[in-house]
Formats: sequence, C-alpha cells, structure tokens
Amino acid sequence: MLKKTIPVLSRLTRSLMGVFVLLTCMALPLARVSGTVLLDKVIAKVNKEEILYSDLQRECNRLALEGKKIDEQLQMHVLRELVLNKIFLSKAKSYNINIPKKHIQKTCDFRIAGLVQRFGSEEKLVEAARQPIYHIKKNIKQRIESEILASQVYQHLTKHVVVTPAEVKAYFNALPLDKRSYCPSSVQVHQLVVYPKVAAARQETVKNKLLHLKKLLLAGRADFVQLAKEHSDDPYSAHKGGEIGWVPLGALAPAYESTALALKSGEISDPIASEFGWHLIQLIGRNKNQYNTRHILQVVQPTEEEIRLAKVELDKIKAEIVAGKLTFEAAVQQYSEDKETAAQGGLIATPYQGGDRLPSLFVPVESLDSEVYFAIDRLQVGEVSAPQYMGTSHKSAWRLLLLKQKVEAHLMNLTQDYEQIHYGLLQKRKKEAVDKWIQTAKSEFVIYFAPEYRTVEQLL
Repeated sequence: MLKKTIPVLSRLTRSLMGVFVLLTCMALPLARVSGTVLLDKVIAKVNKEEILYSDLQRECNRLALEGKKIDEQLQMHVLRELVLNKIFLSKAKSYNINIPKKHIQKTCDFRIAGLVQRFGSEEKLVEAARQPIYHIKKNIKQRIESEILASQVYQHLTKHVVVTPAEVKAYFNALPLDKRSYCPSSVQVHQLVVYPKVAAARQETVKNKLLHLKKLLLAGRADFVQLAKEHSDDPYSAHKGGEIGWVPLGALAPAYESTALALKSGEISDPIASEFGWHLIQLIGRNKNQYNTRHILQVVQPTEEEIRLAKVELDKIKAEIVAGKLTFEAAVQQYSEDKETAAQGGLIATPYQGGDRLPSLFVPVESLDSEVYFAIDRLQVGEVSAPQYMGTSHKSAWRLLLLKQKVEAHLMNLTQDYEQIHYGLLQKRKKEAVDKWIQTAKSEFVIYFAPEYRTVEQLL
C-alpha cells in the first residue's frame, strides 16, 4: 500500500489496498538443488491441475521476503496450501462464482503500483522479474482471481457456522488457566486536529514562484526534472526529478488527480493547492487505469504566530466541550481537519492484523505513540487533554485527545472479553468446518505427489 512510508506522498496518497510488495507474480523456470541446476518439474497434481516446483519456490520466496524462515517443514505446509487452493478453485466452478473483470483489473493495478513503488520503476521491476510487464500483470490477475474464488468458497462453506452464548461460556470455562490469554492495558482514544492557517499573502507568494518556474519551462529555459531536484519540497520524489511513478486511478488526493488527468502527455499544469502545499504538475503518461506524473511541491510553513493562533482556536473548542456545549464527537465532525481520523469520529486505531483477533476499538497502551501516551497518562475516562502540538518537517498541527475508555490489564474473562472469546471460537469452528469438508472432498479428487513430497498427504 502506498502509505506512511513516504513523507509527503504518504499523505498525498490514499491507501492502496491489498498491495503485495513482493514478487508473487514471477516465474522461476529453474531450480537449484545441491549445486545442480534442475529444470522445473511437476511436484503435485489435483486431478489434471499441476503444481510446479517453481510454484512452491515462488511462495517460499514470498514468505522469505516477509521474514519467515524457510525450512523443509514450512515448504511442506506451503505445498499443502497450494493443493488446497486447487481443490477450492475446482469447487468454486460448481458454485458459479462470477468475479467482475473490472474488479480484477483494478486490484491488479494497485498491486502493480505497489511493486513499481518498491522497485523504483517499471523497468527495474521487469529487470528483477526477468519477465515482460505483460506476463507479470497476467500472473497477478490469475493470482487475484484465485484468491477471490478461494475466499468465496470459504465463505460459502462457513456461512452456516454459528456460536451461541452458551457455547462460548462452555468453551471458555473448559479452557485451562494457562491457555487463557493475558490482555494488556488498553485504551480507546479519539483526537481532534486543527492545522495553523497560513496567511493568504504568503500562499500567493508561493503560487507566484511556481508560475515563474512554469514560464521558464514553457520558454525552454529550464528542465522540469532539474527544477524539481532544486525546488521541490517532496523528499521522496525530488531526487527523481519529481516523478511519482505509476499509480492507479483514485490513489492520489482528488485535487492533484483531477488536475493531472486534465493534462495532455507532457503538458504542465498551473499551480494547484492541496492539503500538502502547492503543486506544479506534469503528466508523463496515462493508460486506461493508471497514470504517471512528476511534480514540484512547495510547502508553505506557518509562522510562529499562525501556530499560536491555531492553539488559541483549539483552546476555545476545548472550552465548549468542557462546558457541555458540545460533545467531543460533534466537535470532531465540526472542526477536525485530519480526514483520516475524522471519518472515524477521531478514533486512533491500530491496523487489524488478521488471525483470530477481533478488530478492536481499543489500542494496547504499549502500542501508543509516546506523545499520545504521555498526553493521556493522567487523564480520567471522559477527560480531554490540553492542546498537544504535533510538528513535522512538512506539517504543523495541534490536537485534543479524548480518553474515551480504558481497560486495565487482566486475565481474559467472559465479562470483559466476551466478544473476543466469541470471535475466536467462531473462527475455530469455521476452520473445523472447512477441515471436515476437505476430508470429504478429497475423495472427489485424484491427488498426486512426487515421491519426495508424499509426506504432505498426511497434512491434508
């Protein structure tokens, strides 16, 4: 995902969901074992669907990039998943699952953008993959379709799985004490963010500077790449001559994208403002679903007085909240200028990591940023913090923090953690239902393993 790894584009860019920053799409036609180069070979079959050694190697390479230690045991489990995937895909055909081609194409564009982002350019991606971009995209599309189909089959097989409160209670009471999770101290925190207001005259000065640079470019007296290196305040793209790289439609801030897409290839925009500053944009190229631009960004930093006035504004907002004239939630909707958290009522959340953990409104205290931790450390539940300054090289802001709820560290129990226990048991039951189905479904398929991989049969 193009996220907060890029100082300026991290905020210019909205989330690229589902991006794999790894070469899951690349074929490995040769394998090396004990110093000997082997041609690719079939290591398993599900009916007539083949699984190649290169398929296994590719998945192991993907896991290695994620930091997993690749050993024989892990390889066997990966092969098991590949076999199960073939079974799931075969079953999907009987369910007549139809996936819109537009959805596959859009997801593919996001993943390609993530790969290009990681390798630096499409050319470097092609070089690393040792495949033309056409084949890379084709393989990614096939993988996306497989993932969606397998997910749909899983949902179909588990849609009737339910867990009653009585079952949750019985399940939990049967758990030995050493199997009950320890829940760390957690909090639910909301924020209200206000940015300093930069004087219109200084905004106009920056706009005029970019207009001057555009005149130089149109007169042929300057080169966009060189000007970006010298003048752009975007540290991510400046050293690349301002080039952002290929991104799918909908990935960048609306003001930036609408301006860029209104240009012809090679054309330069007038200066436009976004929440990150002022941009001079040149369209490098576009196709049906993505585009590439370069830009010169000028960030207008607030003065000390403008920063002070933002704090004064936030003090007034807090006074209304404390006086009961305004709830914190209403104040967020009315005043907060941080779009990411304002849409969630100001909630500061940690990303959901999957597994058997229920997505939660609560954040473990140890996961909080130190600034947030110290700001709420002495607050009572329901109290609002004093204005807290947040300053970076590109953005200054003040925020209020509301400690909405707090749960002290405790051993998991039914009173405080019922939803989490219910969720965990439900996932367990769903897995059992799928495993049971697999045992029945195996008889419908002819499954073959190469001799050196036959131990995987015991894992099915």
